[in-house]
Amino acid sequence: MPLPARFSGVSYRTALAWVALLLILGGASGCLVRRHKLDNARPASAPALLTAGLEQLTETLRQRFEAVETLNATVDLEPSLLSTAKGEIAEYKDVRGFILFRKPAWIRVIAQYPLVRSTAFDMVSDGETFRLFLPGKNLLLQGRNRVSQPSEKKLENLRPQHLQEALLIRPPEANEQALIENWTEAGTASYIVHIITANGGQPHLARKVWFDRGSLEIARQQVFDTAGNVVTDARYGGWQRVGSTSFPREIVILRPQDEYELHIHFVTTNLNAPLEMEKFELHEPEGVQIRQIVGETAARAPARGKTGG
Repeated sequence: MPLPARFSGVSYRTALAWVALLLILGGASGCLVRRHKLDNARPASAPALLTAGLEQLTETLRQRFEAVETLNATVDLEPSLLSTAKGEIAEYKDVRGFILFRKPAWIRVIAQYPLVRSTAFDMVSDGETFRLFLPGKNLLLQGRNRVSQPSEKKLENLRPQHLQEALLIRPPEANEQALIENWTEAGTASYIVHIITANGGQPHLARKVWFDRGSLEIARQQVFDTAGNVVTDARYGGWQRVGSTSFPREIVILRPQDEYELHIHFVTTNLNAPLEMEKFELHEPEGVQIRQIVGETAARAPARGKTGG
């Protein structure tokens, strides 16, 4: 029997195509509407989520901060210098380092080159000022801790307090306010403690401390400037008991504005052993070139000779 005119030619082929599509969809799903379920479920082997309130989490920060008076650690350092302009990442493997810390804010970090174990850099700070000695360049940088104008030579942007604020996570201070957020993403559940500060001006987000809800251990700390930019993003892992407190085996510190990343693996960790102040004295080698960092300028001082003061 001849087909009706409306099913002939192109109309006929179009009708067959629609029928085929309907049959395929109907056979595959049983209906024309598919519902997609977002799977954010945690793995079956994951530990049960722990619960905590803001008071408990801030108390954890306070106890761990107060439990450490000194630190003497041998570490493996892996600095990565990030160059966004050139799209390059230069990594330095197997750098042995030593970290000394004494409250309130004294810190010294010595790094050695691989194999030969000669000093790559030696830096010390009292919390306000710093000295950074680069033997390979016969250069001593000194000035305020704050980086006013980052150097194009990224290693010169290293500051001891970048390590200090990651090593000892401060609890909220008297002039700061803390808020809690329960955050879940891609199966990872965290408590985030938001720390707000004013410092006599407009309130702004100063830090965010992330707690893993599987263990209530600290997993991450972000530090912000007054404009809301991340200046430090530190990740923590391998928490272990050292003396009366917990301390991580691994810390990864990202400094996006200074364009470097530092991975720290703790080989030995010694807390609260006596540390003499002499350990924090960085003496000027003879003939060293001194660069004074003042404001946004770097003033060169004459090299120190044998008779230099």
